[in-house]
Amino acid sequence: MKPLPGFFALALALVAAPAAVAADDWAPNLTVIGAWDNNATNANAPGDRLGAFLTSADLVAGTRYGLGRDDTLHLTLHGNVQWWPRFRDLLTTAGGVRFEWRHKFGLGALAPVFSAEGSVDAVGSRQSGRGGTSSGVLLSVRKRFDDLWRGTLSQEFARHDARFAVYDRVGTETAFELDREMSEVARLSFRVSYRDGDVLSYGTPPRPDLVALAPNRRPVTTFGRPMVAYSIDARTVGFRGALTRAIDEDSAVIFSYEWRETSRAPLRYLNQIVSIALVNQY
Repeated sequence: MKPLPGFFALALALVAAPAAVAADDWAPNLTVIGAWDNNATNANAPGDRLGAFLTSADLVAGTRYGLGRDDTLHLTLHGNVQWWPRFRDLLTTAGGVRFEWRHKFGLGALAPVFSAEGSVDAVGSRQSGRGGTSSGVLLSVRKRFDDLWRGTLSQEFARHDARFAVYDRVGTETAFELDREMSEVARLSFRVSYRDGDVLSYGTPPRPDLVALAPNRRPVTTFGRPMVAYSIDARTVGFRGALTRAIDEDSAVIFSYEWRETSRAPLRYLNQIVSIALVNQY
């Protein structure tokens, strides 16, 4: 795993000049997640499906600039660490910046809000071929229907350029999320999504069915035994339910369950992910 001092220096240089005149402080927000994925290998063969526990920490710090009555610009620094205790080669780090423009159509809490965000991250990995650069564009429209209900429709375009081609990923995802305020301290959220793009699946050779789908593949021992990583263009349908509960005015806990089905004939596999997250605003 290689450090990324040059990238962080560049990111700090980008924000240092305007920070003195920014409207808001750079208050950090930390999210720590523990999750269980029942199919960390994204495998369809029963003998290749390996469940694993994942921990991650995501740190963001940003500021906001007013651009008139209806528009704001948000500039954010981002850092992330992901660690799989069972499969240590999957350890990754990331650091980057986000630029987001928000436009509100009218006055009041019920006015819809459109946002467009661009992001770039430098990614490091214990498994060197995974490291590279991730970038993306996220477009979304949020609308509060009343005091209890809010909906968000989003379209994401994401890309990861890795050192080894098998770990490259290009994809688009369309999602709709519906939130309901259960009380002053609790919120229930439901999200459905459809993704079209590259996925990484692992299998024990020989797998001629996967070879026919994957021009980019590589033998690996990531999961403690000889397997082959296959990069395949596939479709993923997902559903997520989450309950957010405030602990105090600066922190909250999130319980969630996610179900995903990925397919590209003859490949088809399922992921079920249960997680708990602690969010703290400093």
